[in-house]
Amino acid sequence: MSRLWRNLIINTMLCTLFAGMLLTGGCSSATRYRVLTFFFEDVPEPGQEVAPEPVVHQPRRAPGYKPKPKTVVVKVDPHQTEKTLFLRDWKGLLRKLPKDAVGGIDWVKALDEGDITPKVALNSDAPKQPVLYLDVHLQPPAQPLFKVTFPHRPHTEWLACSNCHPKIFHMKQGADPISMEKIFAGEYCGRCHGKVAFDVATGCPRCHRALAGPQ
Repeated sequence: MSRLWRNLIINTMLCTLFAGMLLTGGCSSATRYRVLTFFFEDVPEPGQEVAPEPVVHQPRRAPGYKPKPKTVVVKVDPHQTEKTLFLRDWKGLLRKLPKDAVGGIDWVKALDEGDITPKVALNSDAPKQPVLYLDVHLQPPAQPLFKVTFPHRPHTEWLACSNCHPKIFHMKQGADPISMEKIFAGEYCGRCHGKVAFDVATGCPRCHRALAGPQ
């Protein structure tokens, strides 16, 4: 630091100390007033009282904005019946759907009774697939009790033909070596049954209709 700045700082400190001594050393009001007005502005004259101004503190942050809750009015179609109103709740839907003999959902019965109406595809513009009314019968040699009846009608109401043919099943009866071992391993019918359709282990009478007894 240069000598000039050092001297300036020392002189300023001495002047401030001298002024403080005058203010606190019992000098008269007039002398104190002259000294104060030399250093400060708006100093009140001797004998004049100035009311202190209230100090208003600004908030540190703006108050949080709480949006008002919106009221949503749901209009219910008066033509809706009690049977269709439960579709708003998935658990309620599962309770209302028809069940099979072991307590699982009977999707074919739900389809036949109009409880469900599968869409053609995720794309609403997809063309509607034709429903095929054809039953295919598969019977092991010398075992008529285990004859299988495959109904195309409910399957084609759910799926297009290309979902199964020709990647899973050849379009020729007897061309696929279908067996229960392969179905349990997830092949052929096991591609869906046991996953999205009724379970293979508990749905034997659904395919082997003779096991269900007299119809």
